[in-house]
Amino acid sequence: MKDDLNAILTEKGVEVLLLYADSYRDANMYYLTKFLAPDPFIFLKKVDADPLIVVNQMEFPRAQKQSIVKAVKSYTEYNYLKTLKTTKNPQLGTMKFIAEVVQKEVDAETRICVPPNFPVIAADVLRSEGLIINPMFGMIEEARETKDSNEIEEIKTVQAISEKITSQAIELVADSDVGSNRTLQLKGETLTVGRLKSFFGTKLLENGCLPEEDIIVACGTKSSDPHYTGEPEDKLKADQPIILDIYPRSIKKRYWTDMTRTVVKRKAPDKLKQMFDAVFEAKNASLDAIQAGALGSQVYDVCCDVLEKAGYETTRGGKNVTVGMTHSLGHGVGLQIHESPRMNELSMFPLKEHNVVTVEPGLYDPQIGGVRLEDIIEVTKSGYSNLTKMETQLEI
Repeated sequence: MKDDLNAILTEKGVEVLLLYADSYRDANMYYLTKFLAPDPFIFLKKVDADPLIVVNQMEFPRAQKQSIVKAVKSYTEYNYLKTLKTTKNPQLGTMKFIAEVVQKEVDAETRICVPPNFPVIAADVLRSEGLIINPMFGMIEEARETKDSNEIEEIKTVQAISEKITSQAIELVADSDVGSNRTLQLKGETLTVGRLKSFFGTKLLENGCLPEEDIIVACGTKSSDPHYTGEPEDKLKADQPIILDIYPRSIKKRYWTDMTRTVVKRKAPDKLKQMFDAVFEAKNASLDAIQAGALGSQVYDVCCDVLEKAGYETTRGGKNVTVGMTHSLGHGVGLQIHESPRMNELSMFPLKEHNVVTVEPGLYDPQIGGVRLEDIIEVTKSGYSNLTKMETQLEI
C-alpha cells in the first residue's frame, strides 16, 4: 500500500524517489499520483516527506484538482523555456530541465532512486550534472502488491462486470444451433471468434471497461496454445473446448481483473473431461493452500502435485513439456494485468494479506485442446477471499 512506501525506501537505503513518465502507460506514475496525463511529467519524493509533481503549464490546473499529490508545480516555475533554449535539441533540453528541477529540490550528494524504465538518456544527463542516480527494481511495485479497501472494491466492480458479460457470452454459445461439420450457428449465421469478441468488446465498453489489446477466445486444438487469442475467422464448434480468458480494465479507475472459463457446447470428449476434472481439483487444492505467509512456490507445488498425481506433466524442475501444464499458477493483478506477486517455482517471497492474485491451472494437449480455469482472489491472514463468484461448468 502507499503507506508502506516510506518504509520500503528506507529499507533499501534510498533517500529520494524520482520518476519521469506519463501516467496513461506507466502504472507506477498513476499509482503515486492518481493523475492521468498523456505526456511525461516529474514525480519526486524524499523519504518521510510529501511528494512533489512538476507538470507542463497546460496540465497544471487539472493536476491541482485531480492529483492526490498536494504539491503541484508548473514547468514555468523552473524556467523551462530558458533551459530548452540552451540546447540545440529540445528533447535533450527536456532532460537537462529534469536535472535542474532535481538540483533545486534535492541536496547535492543525495542518493536518488529511479525505476528500471527511467529513460536512459535522462539518467545520463542527470549523472553528467553531478547527480547520483541508482536504478532499482521493485520499489513502487512492492507497495502496489498489497491493495487497500478502495483498490479491492475497484477490482470487485470490474470482476462483477466481467462475470456478467462472460455469462451472457456463454449463453450465446449454449443457445446456438449445431450445423454441418459441428459448426455453431446463431440466428442463422456462423458463430465465429470475431463475432463473440465483438460481443465482449461492445458490452465491456457499455459497462465502462476496456478489453485492452485482446481477449482469448480459442476453440478446438488451437486452445492447446495458452496464449492463442483466436483469429476473427475461427469458427466455434460443438464437442470441442472453448477457452474464454477475459481480462478487462476499468476505463475510469484503471484497475484490471482476470478470469478464465472453459466450456464445451454439447458433449466433451472423455479425455477432455479428465483434463477438466484434474484442473478443477488442482485449482481448489491451490486455493486451500493460500494464506498470508505461504510461499508462491509452495502453492505452485500443491497444484503440480495434483496434476502429476493425475498423470499429467508440468514444467516443474525445468522440464520441457508439450502436453500438460506449461505455465505458472498465477500472478498479481491491479493497475497492470500481470504484476507481482507471482506464484511459480521461483516465487520464494511469502504472500501477504491483501495481495490480489489469480489462480489459473491449465492442461494442454495439441491433439485435444486446452482446459484452463481461473479465479481471482484476495489473500487473507488465514486463507483467501474469492472475488470470483461465477460458477464453473464444462458442458453447456
